[in-house]
Amino acid sequence: MPQVTVTFFGALRQITGEPRITLEIPPGTTVAQLKALLLERYPALEKSFQGIVTSIGEITAEDDAPVPDGARIALFHPIAGGSKAAPENAFPTLTLVTEEALDLNALVAGITAPTTGAVVFFTGVVRGRTGEQETAYLEYEAYREMAEAKLRQVAAEIRERWPKVEGIVLVQRIGRLEAGTPTVLTACAAPHRNDGAFEAARYGINRLKEIVPVWKKEVGPGGAHWVHGHYHPTARDERTAAPPKNTP
Repeated sequence: MPQVTVTFFGALRQITGEPRITLEIPPGTTVAQLKALLLERYPALEKSFQGIVTSIGEITAEDDAPVPDGARIALFHPIAGGSKAAPENAFPTLTLVTEEALDLNALVAGITAPTTGAVVFFTGVVRGRTGEQETAYLEYEAYREMAEAKLRQVAAEIRERWPKVEGIVLVQRIGRLEAGTPTVLTACAAPHRNDGAFEAARYGINRLKEIVPVWKKEVGPGGAHWVHGHYHPTARDERTAAPPKNTP
């Protein structure tokens, strides 16, 4: 019988009580059939399986996709949140999933070229209060290998859409982050402020929230809960072209 490895992330891991399992499946099993097998083993997953995202390796998989022998499967909720492009590595591209504090000045300096005249960056921080709800801290978790690949994909998409953009940095922090702490950074450098840097930085954070598998647990006086997104990635969100690699 073929065997696959299934990894649960976020609230799914909390429900199953196991971060990862090895499962035997019949030959020709599809993603939908694999989900059915998991529901037999973990009936408590039934409510959470509505809208769940499945990946095979680092690629989002639809329900009718076949599951190959030895596949690495991941299950998680949706993420909480014309001209020729520049040649690969022509300008710095920095993508990172890290537990370390963000040095904003160092990151911006890392994507500044001699021709750069503008750098636009967005930094998200942990809100301590949302309406009447107080937050003590957030715990960020990522499917790290896939998250790093998706950050590179977002950078490649930015270069295709805004060919005048020079340096790009996309960074996501994980782990426990207190209120007021920076959690994510997108930055785009360009020769002039009107060369697409504003639009590219906005696209970067919006796209990151759609397809980069990172989740957060919100902890406050009222307890803790996982925050899930609503966007469900599909095969259309995958790239066939190789994304740019990080430059030194």
